[in-house]
Amino acid sequence: MSLQAQFFKYGSCCIVLYFLVCILLIKTRRSNVGETAGAVTTIIKYQPKTVHFPTLDRIVKKNVESEINMLRMDELKGGTIDLQKSAALLQQVSNVCAKYKLSTPLIKRHFLYNAKHKSLYCWIRKVASTSFTKLFSDMSNRGVEHNFYKEVDILSLGRLEDLQYFANNNTVFKLLVVRHPFQRLVSSYRDRIEDNSKYTAQSWLYAREILRLSRPELFSFNASGGNILQRLFLVDRRLKVVPSFREFLEWLLKQPSDRNDVHWAPYHTHCAVCNVRYNFILKLDEYTFGEVNYILSKLRLDKDKTYLPRLQRARTGATNSDITCKYFHDLTTDMVLRLYNRYKMDFEMYNYKLDKYLRCAKNKKLTLTTQKNGAAIRNT
Repeated sequence: MSLQAQFFKYGSCCIVLYFLVCILLIKTRRSNVGETAGAVTTIIKYQPKTVHFPTLDRIVKKNVESEINMLRMDELKGGTIDLQKSAALLQQVSNVCAKYKLSTPLIKRHFLYNAKHKSLYCWIRKVASTSFTKLFSDMSNRGVEHNFYKEVDILSLGRLEDLQYFANNNTVFKLLVVRHPFQRLVSSYRDRIEDNSKYTAQSWLYAREILRLSRPELFSFNASGGNILQRLFLVDRRLKVVPSFREFLEWLLKQPSDRNDVHWAPYHTHCAVCNVRYNFILKLDEYTFGEVNYILSKLRLDKDKTYLPRLQRARTGATNSDITCKYFHDLTTDMVLRLYNRYKMDFEMYNYKLDKYLRCAKNKKLTLTTQKNGAAIRNT
Protein backbone atom coordinates (compact mmCIF):
# COMPACT_ATOMS: atom_id res chain seq x y z
CA MET A 1 0.00 0.00 0.00
CA SER A 2 1.38 3.41 -0.93
CA LEU A 3 2.25 5.96 1.69
CA GLN A 4 -0.53 8.23 0.47
CA ALA A 5 -3.14 5.47 0.83
CA GLN A 6 -1.94 4.63 4.36
CA PHE A 7 -2.15 8.27 5.38
CA PHE A 8 -5.70 8.55 4.02
CA LYS A 9 -6.76 5.34 5.84
CA TYR A 10 -5.38 6.25 9.26
CA GLY A 11 -6.38 9.90 8.90
CA SER A 12 -9.99 8.89 8.31
CA CYS A 13 -9.95 6.73 11.41
CA CYS A 14 -8.63 9.61 13.51
CA ILE A 15 -11.36 11.91 12.25
CA VAL A 16 -14.10 9.35 13.04
CA LEU A 17 -12.58 8.75 16.48
CA TYR A 18 -12.46 12.52 17.12
CA PHE A 19 -16.17 12.92 16.30
CA LEU A 20 -17.06 9.96 18.53
CA VAL A 21 -15.19 11.53 21.47
CA CYS A 22 -16.94 14.88 20.87
CA ILE A 23 -20.38 13.23 20.85
CA LEU A 24 -19.54 11.37 24.06
CA LEU A 25 -18.42 14.61 25.77
CA ILE A 26 -21.61 16.44 24.73
CA LYS A 27 -23.83 13.68 26.14
CA THR A 28 -21.87 13.61 29.38
CA ARG A 29 -22.22 17.38 29.78
CA ARG A 30 -25.97 17.26 29.18
CA SER A 31 -26.30 14.52 31.74
CA ASN A 32 -24.39 16.60 34.31
CA VAL A 33 -26.58 19.64 33.65
CA GLY A 34 -29.71 17.53 34.16
CA GLU A 35 -28.36 16.24 37.47
CA THR A 36 -27.52 19.78 38.58
CA ALA A 37 -31.01 20.99 37.70
CA GLY A 38 -32.49 18.13 39.69
CA ALA A 39 -30.35 19.10 42.66
CA VAL A 40 -31.57 22.70 42.48
CA THR A 41 -35.16 21.48 42.37
CA THR A 42 -34.55 19.44 45.49
CA ILE A 43 -33.12 22.44 47.33
CA ILE A 44 -36.08 24.62 46.44
CA LYS A 45 -38.55 21.96 47.46
CA TYR A 46 -37.45 21.88 51.09
CA GLN A 47 -38.13 25.44 52.22
CA PRO A 48 -37.66 26.57 55.83
CA LYS A 49 -40.71 26.96 58.07
CA THR A 50 -40.49 30.75 57.97
CA VAL A 51 -40.76 32.80 54.78
CA HIS A 52 -38.78 36.04 54.55
CA PHE A 53 -39.43 38.63 51.88
CA PRO A 54 -36.26 39.76 50.11
CA THR A 55 -38.06 42.41 48.02
CA LEU A 56 -38.57 44.69 51.01
CA ASP A 57 -39.44 47.86 49.08
CA ARG A 58 -42.17 46.06 47.16
CA ILE A 59 -43.72 44.84 50.41
CA VAL A 60 -43.50 47.69 52.91
CA LYS A 61 -44.32 50.37 50.35
CA LYS A 62 -47.34 48.51 49.11
CA ASN A 63 -50.18 50.52 47.67
CA VAL A 64 -53.39 49.89 49.62
CA GLU A 65 -55.55 51.52 46.95
CA SER A 66 -56.95 48.17 45.80
CA GLU A 67 -58.02 47.32 49.37
CA ILE A 68 -59.58 50.77 49.78
CA ASN A 69 -61.42 50.39 46.47
CA MET A 70 -62.87 47.10 47.70
CA LEU A 71 -64.09 48.86 50.85
CA ARG A 72 -65.62 51.59 48.68
CA MET A 73 -67.45 49.02 46.57
CA ASP A 74 -68.72 47.27 49.71
CA GLU A 75 -70.04 50.57 51.03
CA LEU A 76 -71.88 51.19 47.76
CA LYS A 77 -73.43 47.75 48.16
CA GLY A 78 -74.74 48.70 51.57
CA GLY A 79 -71.91 47.52 53.80
CA THR A 80 -72.30 49.08 57.24
CA ILE A 81 -68.77 50.41 57.64
CA ASP A 82 -67.14 53.81 58.05
CA LEU A 83 -65.27 53.97 54.76
CA GLN A 84 -63.11 56.94 55.74
CA LYS A 85 -62.08 55.41 59.07
CA SER A 86 -61.34 51.96 57.61
CA ALA A 87 -59.40 53.34 54.65
CA ALA A 88 -57.37 55.68 56.87
CA LEU A 89 -56.43 52.79 59.15
CA LEU A 90 -55.20 50.62 56.28
CA GLN A 91 -53.19 53.55 54.94
CA GLN A 92 -51.73 54.33 58.37
CA VAL A 93 -50.46 50.78 58.79
CA SER A 94 -48.85 50.93 55.36
CA ASN A 95 -47.23 54.29 56.16
CA VAL A 96 -45.71 53.04 59.41
CA CYS A 97 -44.34 49.93 57.69
CA ALA A 98 -42.66 52.13 55.09
CA LYS A 99 -41.46 54.67 57.67
CA TYR A 100 -39.53 52.09 59.68
CA LYS A 101 -38.87 49.68 56.79
CA LEU A 102 -40.50 46.86 58.72
CA SER A 103 -40.64 43.33 57.41
CA THR A 104 -41.53 40.33 59.53
CA PRO A 105 -41.74 36.63 58.62
CA LEU A 106 -44.96 34.78 58.01
CA ILE A 107 -45.57 32.10 60.64
CA LYS A 108 -47.98 29.47 59.36
CA ARG A 109 -49.45 28.56 62.74
CA HIS A 110 -50.61 32.14 63.38
CA PHE A 111 -53.10 32.15 60.49
CA LEU A 112 -56.42 30.36 60.08
CA TYR A 113 -57.71 29.76 56.55
CA ASN A 114 -61.02 28.56 55.16
CA ALA A 115 -61.07 27.65 51.48
CA LYS A 116 -64.86 27.51 51.14
CA HIS A 117 -65.31 30.99 52.61
CA LYS A 118 -62.06 32.30 51.05
CA SER A 119 -61.00 33.88 54.33
CA LEU A 120 -57.71 34.33 56.19
CA TYR A 121 -57.48 35.44 59.82
CA CYS A 122 -54.50 36.04 62.11
CA TRP A 123 -55.30 35.21 65.72
CA ILE A 124 -53.90 37.40 68.49
CA ARG A 125 -54.23 36.17 72.06
CA LYS A 126 -56.46 38.33 74.31
CA VAL A 127 -57.95 40.06 71.27
CA ALA A 128 -61.12 37.96 70.81
CA SER A 129 -59.02 35.13 69.41
CA THR A 130 -61.21 32.46 71.00
CA SER A 131 -64.38 33.94 69.46
CA PHE A 132 -62.94 34.12 65.95
CA THR A 133 -61.19 30.76 66.21
CA LYS A 134 -64.53 29.23 67.18
CA LEU A 135 -66.10 30.99 64.21
CA PHE A 136 -63.53 29.53 61.79
CA SER A 137 -63.93 26.14 63.45
CA ASP A 138 -67.70 26.30 62.91
CA MET A 139 -67.13 27.36 59.30
CA SER A 140 -65.25 24.08 58.86
CA ASN A 141 -68.05 22.14 60.59
CA ARG A 142 -65.68 20.94 63.29
CA GLY A 143 -68.28 20.98 66.08
CA VAL A 144 -65.69 21.75 68.77
CA GLU A 145 -66.91 23.27 72.05
CA HIS A 146 -63.73 23.50 74.16
CA ASN A 147 -59.95 23.96 73.88
CA PHE A 148 -60.12 26.17 70.82
CA TYR A 149 -56.42 26.95 71.11
CA LYS A 150 -55.82 23.46 69.71
CA GLU A 151 -57.79 24.34 66.59
CA VAL A 152 -55.05 26.58 65.22
CA ASP A 153 -52.96 23.60 64.17
CA ILE A 154 -55.92 22.10 62.31
CA LEU A 155 -57.32 25.26 60.71
CA SER A 156 -54.00 26.68 59.52
CA LEU A 157 -52.71 26.04 56.00
CA GLY A 158 -50.68 22.92 55.37
CA ARG A 159 -47.92 24.60 53.37
CA LEU A 160 -46.16 27.88 54.06
CA GLU A 161 -46.01 28.56 50.31
CA ASP A 162 -49.83 28.57 50.23
CA LEU A 163 -49.98 31.09 53.07
CA GLN A 164 -47.55 33.34 51.21
CA TYR A 165 -49.80 33.15 48.14
CA PHE A 166 -53.10 33.81 49.94
CA ALA A 167 -51.59 36.62 52.03
CA ASN A 168 -51.50 38.80 48.91
CA ASN A 169 -54.42 37.35 46.95
CA ASN A 170 -57.20 39.86 46.24
CA THR A 171 -59.86 37.13 46.14
CA VAL A 172 -59.24 36.19 49.80
CA PHE A 173 -60.70 38.29 52.63
CA LYS A 174 -57.94 38.90 55.19
CA LEU A 175 -58.97 39.99 58.68
CA LEU A 176 -56.94 41.49 61.53
CA VAL A 177 -58.35 42.33 64.99
CA VAL A 178 -56.48 44.59 67.43
CA ARG A 179 -57.05 46.47 70.71
CA HIS A 180 -55.12 49.00 72.78
CA PRO A 181 -51.74 47.35 73.55
CA PHE A 182 -51.91 48.27 77.25
CA GLN A 183 -55.44 46.88 77.66
CA ARG A 184 -54.33 43.64 76.03
CA LEU A 185 -51.28 43.48 78.30
CA VAL A 186 -53.37 43.89 81.46
CA SER A 187 -55.87 41.33 80.15
CA SER A 188 -53.04 38.85 79.54
CA TYR A 189 -51.65 39.39 83.03
CA ARG A 190 -55.06 38.99 84.67
CA ASP A 191 -55.86 35.79 82.80
CA ARG A 192 -52.48 34.07 82.57
CA ILE A 193 -50.67 35.19 85.75
CA GLU A 194 -52.96 36.77 88.35
CA ASP A 195 -55.88 34.34 88.11
CA ASN A 196 -54.55 31.42 90.13
CA SER A 197 -57.86 29.58 90.15
CA LYS A 198 -56.49 27.57 87.24
CA TYR A 199 -53.19 26.31 85.88
CA THR A 200 -51.71 28.30 83.00
CA ALA A 201 -48.59 27.61 80.99
CA GLN A 202 -47.52 31.25 81.40
CA SER A 203 -47.58 31.20 85.21
CA TRP A 204 -45.73 27.88 85.23
CA LEU A 205 -43.09 29.08 82.75
CA TYR A 206 -42.51 32.65 83.88
CA ALA A 207 -43.54 33.08 87.55
CA ARG A 208 -40.22 31.72 88.80
CA GLU A 209 -38.27 34.14 86.61
CA ILE A 210 -40.45 37.06 87.66
CA LEU A 211 -40.20 36.33 91.37
CA ARG A 212 -36.49 35.56 91.22
CA LEU A 213 -36.01 39.10 89.95
CA SER A 214 -38.31 40.85 92.44
CA ARG A 215 -38.26 38.56 95.49
CA PRO A 216 -34.87 36.82 95.55
CA GLU A 217 -35.32 35.94 99.24
CA LEU A 218 -37.85 33.29 98.17
CA PHE A 219 -35.01 31.43 96.47
CA SER A 220 -32.52 31.50 99.34
CA PHE A 221 -31.42 28.22 100.91
CA ASN A 222 -32.53 29.49 104.30
CA ALA A 223 -36.13 30.03 103.19
CA SER A 224 -38.60 27.70 104.83
CA GLY A 225 -41.40 25.82 103.12
CA GLY A 226 -39.76 23.07 101.08
CA ASN A 227 -38.13 23.39 97.66
CA ILE A 228 -38.79 26.34 95.34
CA LEU A 229 -41.61 24.63 93.45
CA GLN A 230 -43.38 23.85 96.71
CA ARG A 231 -42.99 27.46 97.81
CA LEU A 232 -44.41 28.93 94.61
CA PHE A 233 -46.94 26.35 93.38
CA LEU A 234 -49.71 24.17 94.71
CA VAL A 235 -49.71 20.44 93.99
CA ASP A 236 -51.86 20.98 90.85
CA ARG A 237 -49.32 23.55 89.54
CA ARG A 238 -51.53 26.55 90.31
CA LEU A 239 -49.66 29.57 91.66
CA LYS A 240 -49.34 29.88 95.41
CA VAL A 241 -47.40 33.17 95.25
CA VAL A 242 -48.83 35.54 92.61
CA PRO A 243 -46.52 38.20 91.13
CA SER A 244 -47.98 41.70 91.03
CA PHE A 245 -48.60 43.48 87.74
CA ARG A 246 -45.63 45.71 88.42
CA GLU A 247 -43.38 42.74 89.10
CA PHE A 248 -44.58 41.18 85.86
CA LEU A 249 -43.73 44.34 83.90
CA GLU A 250 -40.32 44.77 85.53
CA TRP A 251 -39.51 41.28 84.30
CA LEU A 252 -41.08 41.79 80.86
CA LEU A 253 -39.12 44.98 80.20
CA LYS A 254 -35.89 43.06 80.69
CA GLN A 255 -36.81 40.36 78.17
CA PRO A 256 -35.43 40.46 74.61
CA SER A 257 -38.07 41.20 71.98
CA ASP A 258 -37.56 37.83 70.29
CA ARG A 259 -38.59 35.99 73.47
CA ASN A 260 -42.15 37.34 73.61
CA ASP A 261 -44.94 34.98 74.57
CA VAL A 262 -47.86 34.99 72.11
CA HIS A 263 -50.03 36.59 74.81
CA TRP A 264 -47.98 39.80 74.75
CA ALA A 265 -46.04 39.74 71.47
CA PRO A 266 -46.50 42.95 69.38
CA TYR A 267 -49.11 42.74 66.64
CA HIS A 268 -46.79 43.60 63.76
CA THR A 269 -44.40 40.75 64.55
CA HIS A 270 -47.04 38.13 65.34
CA CYS A 271 -49.21 38.75 62.27
CA ALA A 272 -46.59 39.90 59.73
CA VAL A 273 -48.65 43.07 59.36
CA CYS A 274 -46.30 44.67 56.86
CA ASN A 275 -46.25 41.61 54.61
CA VAL A 276 -49.94 40.72 54.41
CA ARG A 277 -52.50 42.73 52.43
CA TYR A 278 -55.21 42.85 55.10
CA ASN A 279 -58.62 43.94 53.82
CA PHE A 280 -60.14 44.99 57.13
CA ILE A 281 -58.85 45.86 60.60
CA LEU A 282 -61.30 45.66 63.49
CA LYS A 283 -60.39 47.70 66.58
CA LEU A 284 -61.89 45.70 69.40
CA ASP A 285 -62.09 48.60 71.86
CA GLU A 286 -64.24 50.74 69.56
CA TYR A 287 -66.03 48.35 67.22
CA THR A 288 -69.62 48.75 66.06
CA PHE A 289 -72.16 46.03 65.39
CA GLY A 290 -72.21 47.28 61.82
CA GLU A 291 -68.53 46.39 61.50
CA VAL A 292 -69.16 42.93 62.95
CA ASN A 293 -71.99 42.39 60.47
CA TYR A 294 -69.70 43.58 57.68
CA ILE A 295 -67.06 41.00 58.70
CA LEU A 296 -69.68 38.24 58.77
CA SER A 297 -70.81 39.19 55.28
CA LYS A 298 -67.21 39.11 53.99
CA LEU A 299 -66.82 35.70 55.62
CA ARG A 300 -69.88 34.69 53.57
CA LEU A 301 -71.95 33.99 56.68
CA ASP A 302 -75.58 34.83 57.40
CA LYS A 303 -75.49 37.31 60.28
CA ASP A 304 -78.97 36.20 61.35
CA LYS A 305 -77.81 32.59 61.71
CA THR A 306 -74.31 33.18 63.06
CA TYR A 307 -73.59 33.48 66.77
CA LEU A 308 -70.54 35.52 67.68
CA PRO A 309 -70.19 35.84 71.46
CA ARG A 310 -69.42 39.17 73.08
CA LEU A 311 -65.92 39.88 71.85
CA GLN A 312 -64.47 41.33 75.03
CA ARG A 313 -65.86 38.73 77.42
CA ALA A 314 -63.28 36.93 79.55
CA ARG A 315 -63.15 34.70 82.58
CA THR A 316 -61.79 37.54 84.72
CA GLY A 317 -64.23 40.08 83.26
CA ALA A 318 -63.77 42.62 80.49
CA THR A 319 -60.52 44.60 80.67
CA ASN A 320 -61.48 48.10 79.56
CA SER A 321 -59.61 51.39 79.88
CA ASP A 322 -60.79 51.99 83.46
CA ILE A 323 -59.65 48.56 84.65
CA THR A 324 -56.34 49.04 82.85
CA CYS A 325 -55.87 52.42 84.52
CA LYS A 326 -56.24 50.83 87.96
CA TYR A 327 -53.44 48.39 87.21
CA PHE A 328 -51.26 51.30 86.04
CA HIS A 329 -51.68 53.14 89.37
CA ASP A 330 -48.70 51.28 90.84
CA LEU A 331 -46.41 52.09 87.91
CA THR A 332 -44.04 54.98 87.42
CA THR A 333 -44.24 57.22 84.38
CA ASP A 334 -40.77 55.95 83.48
CA MET A 335 -42.09 52.39 83.33
CA VAL A 336 -45.06 53.44 81.21
CA LEU A 337 -42.74 55.19 78.74
CA ARG A 338 -40.47 52.16 78.54
CA LEU A 339 -43.50 49.98 77.96
CA TYR A 340 -44.70 52.33 75.23
CA ASN A 341 -41.34 52.05 73.47
CA ARG A 342 -41.67 48.27 73.49
CA TYR A 343 -45.05 48.51 71.72
CA LYS A 344 -44.40 51.71 69.80
CA MET A 345 -45.15 50.23 66.37
CA ASP A 346 -48.55 48.96 67.52
CA PHE A 347 -49.39 52.38 68.95
CA GLU A 348 -48.44 54.17 65.73
CA MET A 349 -50.05 51.72 63.33
CA TYR A 350 -53.49 51.81 64.93
CA ASN A 351 -53.46 55.38 66.29
CA TYR A 352 -53.60 54.42 69.95
CA LYS A 353 -52.84 57.06 72.57
CA LEU A 354 -50.49 57.02 75.55
CA ASP A 355 -51.59 60.13 77.49
CA LYS A 356 -54.32 58.58 79.64
CA TYR A 357 -52.09 55.83 80.95
CA LEU A 358 -49.30 58.27 81.77
CA ARG A 359 -51.82 60.08 83.95
CA CYS A 360 -52.88 56.77 85.50
CA ALA A 361 -49.33 56.17 86.73
CA LYS A 362 -49.34 58.05 90.04
CA ASN A 363 -45.72 57.41 90.94
CA LYS A 364 -43.14 59.61 89.29
CA LYS A 365 -40.01 58.05 90.79
CA LEU A 366 -38.67 54.54 90.49
CA THR A 367 -38.14 53.69 94.17
CA LEU A 368 -38.92 50.22 95.45
CA THR A 369 -39.21 48.88 98.98
CA THR A 370 -39.56 45.18 99.54
CA GLN A 371 -41.42 43.89 102.57
CA LYS A 372 -39.41 41.51 104.73
CA ASN A 373 -41.79 38.65 104.16
CA GLY A 374 -41.65 39.12 100.41
CA ALA A 375 -45.43 39.36 100.20
CA ALA A 376 -45.49 42.45 98.02
CA ILE A 377 -43.52 45.22 96.40
CA ARG A 378 -44.80 48.76 96.71
CA ASN A 379 -43.79 52.30 95.71
CA THR A 380 -42.62 54.90 98.23
